[in-house]
Amino acid sequence: MAASGPQVNVRFLLAGVQKVLLRDPVTANLLRLGVGSTMTRSIGALEIAGALGLAAGLWFKPLAITAAAGLTLLLIGAVGFHLRARDFTHRRHRSHAVAPVVLAVVTGTTMALLLATS
Repeated sequence: MAASGPQVNVRFLLAGVQKVLLRDPVTANLLRLGVGSTMTRSIGALEIAGALGLAAGLWFKPLAITAAAGLTLLLIGAVGFHLRARDFTHRRHRSHAVAPVVLAVVTGTTMALLLATS
């Protein structure tokens, strides 16, 4: 599925579905970060759209580029919320904070590779 690989697409798809359905483990962490249910559902919908856009990029590369850019921006926003909550300094929340950093690098790299090969 596009340059990001199927595992990244599946991760965004599953995470997005959990957010749209407001699953407890996900919503509890987002509430702690100050993200309400409406924003959580919106983030989930954007993650689902991004995953589908990356997958559709196999046939239409501009869609994959747009999806990778959108996901990268979404993840940068997530990093900002984790910075504000000081999650990088709290051992208990560090894994939640590092995940969007890693995924932002992956989606940003995907976007750059797609642009370079256009």
